[in-house]
Amino acid sequence: MRVSPRASTRAARPRPSAPGEEPPPRLWPHILGAWVATVGGVALIGAGVLWFLGFPEIDRPARIPASALDAVATRAFAVVAGLSGIALLVIAYHRQRNNNQANLRARKAAEREDVKLFNDRFTAAYTELGGEHAAVRLGAVHALAHLADDAPNQELRQTCIDVLCAYVRMPYEPEPVPASALGQGSAPVLSPEPADGRQAEEEHARRLEYASFREVRHSILRVISSRLREDGPWQGHSFDFTGAVFDGGHFRGMHLSSGYMNFNSARFNSGEVDFRYSRFDGATVSFRHARFNGGTVNFRHVRFTAGARVPAGSPGDDPEALRLQGTHVDFAVARFGGSQVLFHDCRFLEEAGASFRVAEFTSGSVEFTRGGGEEASGTPPFGLLEAVAKAAPGVVALPRAWSTDGSPYSAGSTPVPEDPPAG
Repeated sequence: MRVSPRASTRAARPRPSAPGEEPPPRLWPHILGAWVATVGGVALIGAGVLWFLGFPEIDRPARIPASALDAVATRAFAVVAGLSGIALLVIAYHRQRNNNQANLRARKAAEREDVKLFNDRFTAAYTELGGEHAAVRLGAVHALAHLADDAPNQELRQTCIDVLCAYVRMPYEPEPVPASALGQGSAPVLSPEPADGRQAEEEHARRLEYASFREVRHSILRVISSRLREDGPWQGHSFDFTGAVFDGGHFRGMHLSSGYMNFNSARFNSGEVDFRYSRFDGATVSFRHARFNGGTVNFRHVRFTAGARVPAGSPGDDPEALRLQGTHVDFAVARFGGSQVLFHDCRFLEEAGASFRVAEFTSGSVEFTRGGGEEASGTPPFGLLEAVAKAAPGVVALPRAWSTDGSPYSAGSTPVPEDPPAG
């Protein structure tokens, strides 16, 4: 087969560089430039020496002895060796530079491969999270949690966390109740004695579906709380449970040193939501507009300590929320109407900025003390005493130190925390 000269020329051309990649450098211009710079430097040094000596006259001998020729040859070889050494230095520099670029390309390729692997695992996990069988969904929950642990950056980890929190926020059919419980909620009504076997099977299937869905939701809460018990990679992220309905859950022993946990407009309807022995000393936990309708919400032995505040006047969309930035636990505009909420042995530091502004206490039990023992300590949260003054009698139990007349149910008037939220 005959190859045309033009085709041979095209085949001999160097491979074009990829976008963003520097073309391979040509060595000979760099070596020639180094030689010119070296010769010029030596010439300048020699001229400087001659100037310093006053440009003395050089005697030219009539005959050059053999020893002088030998010295000239030696110096010529030294010059050649020096120029060769300079060329080797230039080559070594370019080799190191090429190695660095190759390492950078390899690192970027590894990062792209990690992201691709993450996307593949993420797609498989969230697809299984929507599966029909509870066991498959439970496996997807733990797969997403481990994927978040191994995420190559914070944005991808936050993506996994957002999917888990979104599952908890999803609406679901409440637990079926017998007909005798009619009027206690919007749950589907089941007859106490099924009329036939088909109806009994349907009721049993609905109960199993609810129980399996609840187990997946509670598993997500346990996974999140277990990752927040120490300074791990999940610290500093946002956990959004806005509008979620809770029928129990486990947040026990968390240590939030940064980040944001949002329970705004959440509903606590049944079961026990356990926050015991948690510490909030750098993160913000917000229960604004939350509704405590039933069950138990347990904040016993929780520590609300200080952290950084956001200066007033910072930009924001919600002026009311802007004034409350910097608070770590925010129960503003929350309504306590049927739950048992326990704050026994809680510690509210003055700098923590907890807020109960315009909270409503209509029914249920909100206890900051337990029969005179395990009393909450520290400074009363901002707005709590004013809200208790408007509360239904017997709903809120305050420590004696937070009352002016010594009565555990008196609203009293104690100094608000220093630099409280406006409003």
